Amino acid sequence: MSDEIKLHVIAYQEADVWLAQGVEYDILARADSFDLLPQAFSDAVAKTIAIGAALDRAPLDGIKPAPDKFKAMLRASIPVQAKDPVLIGKTAPPLDITFAKVA
Repeated sequence: MSDEIKLHVIAYQEADVWLAQGVEYDILARADSFDLLPQAFSDAVAKTIAIGAALDRAPLDGIKPAPDKFKAMLRASIPVQAKDPVLIGKTAPPLDITFAKVA
């Protein structure tokens, strides 16, 4: 198994929905509350990895970084939760996901 994949995620609210946008990889998830967002994002990453595996690709291979505005949002945000490494099956590396909330 490869080294863990580190992800920074911007959490922000639009209307009554919370969104989680990956910075290193352009992956988006939504949830009805901030508390549900980490699991929703982990699920989205797991599904992305599974699709890649079905195409014989390495985990997250070919997934581009998010647009630059999300890097700027990360710099202006407050780290709120460092999630323990997430294991996705035996063939995928563990994920180290850090959430930051837009101030």
